[in-house]
Amino acid sequence: MSDRLKAARTFTAKGRTSLEGAVAGGLLATFYNDFETTVRRPDGLAARRSGDLPEFRFAYDGKAMTILVPGKKMWATTDAPATLDAMLVAAGEKGDVDVPFDELLVADPWAAITAGLTDAVRAGPATIRGKKVDHVVLSSASLRVEYWIDPGTALPARSLVTYLDHPLQPHFVVEFSDWKLDQKLPGSAFALPRPQGATQVDFREAAGNYR
Repeated sequence: MSDRLKAARTFTAKGRTSLEGAVAGGLLATFYNDFETTVRRPDGLAARRSGDLPEFRFAYDGKAMTILVPGKKMWATTDAPATLDAMLVAAGEKGDVDVPFDELLVADPWAAITAGLTDAVRAGPATIRGKKVDHVVLSSASLRVEYWIDPGTALPARSLVTYLDHPLQPHFVVEFSDWKLDQKLPGSAFALPRPQGATQVDFREAAGNYR
């Protein structure tokens, strides 16, 4: 899986996520969202989320990070590093944006996935939507990550992260679909112009709508 993603110069994926987050009273609630992600290595990312959480759009073109929150007509942009790997770090520093399944987006997914790894187990075969997949479980001090990998494509069909260092150990699940690798993508795929009627705000203010 890691080798296949590392070799791809571009890829796109769609799917659905479920995220457990704290609500009033300290209980966990589950929020479901649809997503579309487009990657161009080494310097492009576009992502879109819609569903239970506010609609959120993000674009990176090797020079700037841009956010659009359509429901609030908020638009923000800020300078960004020249590589996708560095940008993912900057997005967290500048706006607390933690891009989903970012370990699959970086230049070396294997290094990201195995950083701090303490245990790795093949849980055995499983079935997703009628298709046989391989199920693996990886654990570190802070995370338990599970992947369900399609052996025919070597691409993930599902991933699940358990945050072991959080008192409530919330889960984040991604159901992947419609993978497309090494397509020609126009530069406009990574642009997010300010739409008419949107108000430009501080990057961190716009990013606050991410969670």
